[in-house]
Amino acid sequence: MSYAFLSYKSEDVGRVARLAKALESCGLHLWWDRYLPGGENWQTQIEDALEGANCVVVVWTQASVGPAGDFVRDEAREGKQRKILVPVRLDQISPPLGFGEIQTIDLSHWKGSTRDPFFQDLVEAIKARVEGRPVPAAKGPMRRLLHRLTYGTLASALVACLGAFGSNTLSMQDKVCSAQILQPGMSDLCGACGLGKRPSKSERLVWQTRRLGNCEDLRNHLGHFPDGAYRSQAQSLLADRREEKTETWTPAVRSLRLAVDGGEHVFANSDLAKARALARAKHEAEALCSDFGAGTLYRFKSAKPEPEQWECSTLSSGTSCGFVGNAVCQLEVKDTKEIETCGK
Repeated sequence: MSYAFLSYKSEDVGRVARLAKALESCGLHLWWDRYLPGGENWQTQIEDALEGANCVVVVWTQASVGPAGDFVRDEAREGKQRKILVPVRLDQISPPLGFGEIQTIDLSHWKGSTRDPFFQDLVEAIKARVEGRPVPAAKGPMRRLLHRLTYGTLASALVACLGAFGSNTLSMQDKVCSAQILQPGMSDLCGACGLGKRPSKSERLVWQTRRLGNCEDLRNHLGHFPDGAYRSQAQSLLADRREEKTETWTPAVRSLRLAVDGGEHVFANSDLAKARALARAKHEAEALCSDFGAGTLYRFKSAKPEPEQWECSTLSSGTSCGFVGNAVCQLEVKDTKEIETCGK
């Protein structure tokens, strides 16, 4: 059976339960962790349900976008990668970094009515994802805009104002959309309607959360919003692209074969003979490993001998020991990276 996976923070269970009940009353099949059987491995059950879902509905709230909302963001990231994510917010907050480009349905003012246009947008978006078809355009923002424009206004004055506003007489669109009051809501409304050269809310949020100086973020922005309000600014920053090289040194270990001959080095017992062989090998290991520092790729730090097989001979005058093994070289290896920067 096709179903939608509901991702939320446990602190919001009361509000989410009301939302789930309303969605189910509209014929939608939901899975959320309130349905977990007792005694089951809850993590495995959640992962299986998420994998089998046709749609992932993530609920953004103050709790779920905060530091403790890792599981919610992980589940949302899975839905985004599979292109089945439907975000909805219950608080007046911005989505986490990486999710701003996806249109979020605003239920922060929802009173529980299934006839609410924003709730209907959510129902239609979930149905579309579950059925594998494109999500239809949201109707809620336009209805809210029309409601605000018409409420308490005389019909004749409204017609005149709308006519002047629609034709941008005396740059009325630009002035109203950029007015300091009711921001950023007024600008977002204008952007949604293509008025006043304002960005849509999704474009504004993506622009605000981009990493300053990051060229890839600018390219991604132009890819998602090729005709957006920030197009010229993004292109100008990309034109100011610069490249810088940085060097980092990372610890590394290399091994070289090492053989130490007991030869004429004779000592009273094997323990002393081995200790003196290791002392001799220390100098040989350092000599071998220091060759790495001759170039520019490595820095030599230290070396130590590491015997694998000892060879000891008992002579009339004492014991002589040598071994075959490795010289273990402690180094640093250079890593050079080119970093591009596009404005600030």
